[in-house]
Amino acid sequence: MGNFDNLNSSIKIGPVELKNRYVVAPMNETFAGAVGEATAQYIAYFAARAKGGFGLITTGAIMGTKLASKYVWGRNPYLFSPLHIQGMSLFNETCHHFGAQTAAQMTIGFGRQGHSDDHHELTPAATGGLPYEVAVEKSCHPLVDDSFRRSEIAREFLVGQNTFEMSIDLIHSEQKEYARSIQLAGKAGFDAIDIHGPHGYLEHQFLSPLSNKRTDMYGGSWRNRKRFLLEVAEQTRYAAGNGIAVGCRISAEEHMEGGLTREEMIDVAQDMQAIGIDYISLSDGAGYPENGHLVPDPERWAHWPDAAADFKKALKIPVIMVGAHDPVLAESILAEGKADLIALGRQSFVDPELPNKVAAGNIKDIIICKRCNICLSRSLADCGGPRCPHNPILGREFEFPEYHMGPRRPNEPIMPRAVRGGMPSLQRPWWKSEVPYEEKNSIPFRGPGTR
Repeated sequence: MGNFDNLNSSIKIGPVELKNRYVVAPMNETFAGAVGEATAQYIAYFAARAKGGFGLITTGAIMGTKLASKYVWGRNPYLFSPLHIQGMSLFNETCHHFGAQTAAQMTIGFGRQGHSDDHHELTPAATGGLPYEVAVEKSCHPLVDDSFRRSEIAREFLVGQNTFEMSIDLIHSEQKEYARSIQLAGKAGFDAIDIHGPHGYLEHQFLSPLSNKRTDMYGGSWRNRKRFLLEVAEQTRYAAGNGIAVGCRISAEEHMEGGLTREEMIDVAQDMQAIGIDYISLSDGAGYPENGHLVPDPERWAHWPDAAADFKKALKIPVIMVGAHDPVLAESILAEGKADLIALGRQSFVDPELPNKVAAGNIKDIIICKRCNICLSRSLADCGGPRCPHNPILGREFEFPEYHMGPRRPNEPIMPRAVRGGMPSLQRPWWKSEVPYEEKNSIPFRGPGTR
């Protein structure tokens, strides 16, 4: 099998150093409370992965504005009010106690992939009147089939709710609130911010010609469709300050006729790099309408190493790739320079101790995910969160004392990194300058002067 020197080596993403190359991929694990609070189970679930040796723990999508919190996929956490800091601070203290760094995947909204409580309200989207429709033939069949068999609730996800077009004033107010929420994440102790821009959610909807039919400054040309995400990234980079890493998760391509291509998404990643984003985390696919690449089986995953390599060649910042469950395969991907870090989602469900086993050379003890998707189908069918037939602890971590934080360690910092280092003021944010829009619009996205 050889050694695993690359997987076990440290790496820096911006100002943050990770002890190894393993990342818990962002999953909407639905362990938060009914009003977005970080519950004991939410914290213990991530504590198990931190204790298991993952270098970076990435949360599922945290709702970064009050409007976003009205239209969620499931029980997602909230972080747009100081009232949300306490639970997230305990989350960070716990993960840090077990030796992991943390990234808050912050979303400005789910857009047309969001759902209200009664599944009837109009949801905010890049443009109105375009609810999504799931193409079953392009879906992950074990997930869809099992979910629909389990619950009528899951069938409601086949077709999205009707949407309303976000006005320019609403776009700007949401961006401003989101930027303030980034600072709350810093105060809560997160080491990194992961901008939520993949597979069909709001940031992605502005990019895609399949979902963005606007005719104003946020639609039409490729430059205009990029505008929303790049503005969010610029504002996030400014609000986070210098002590926190900022990354962005995007789809590598859409895999749908007329949809976003890999070349276009590489162009977006290069723009992000020019803005000062510290890493790119790759997902795939168009989202719910084409969820077979969002939740890939082995056949749909097969192109992933080459896709990641294309991004890696075009960028100077680290690239995170998902789905390499087998550590031998993961090590070869890193050794060949196709990616810099390996993110695991369903694999972290089934075996949260995988990084520790790799570090100790106990490869034979690793439990490999079979991609049966019982975990996700339970969440989609609203059956109380994910469970795994090969990991009976999943969903019950809070009952086990080994995942509870003990006394604070000697010399452990009391103040979060962001509070110790200070954060920029948002009282007079730079993006509200007096420069006319026409003059700002003449500045290219890429290169010096973007900010």
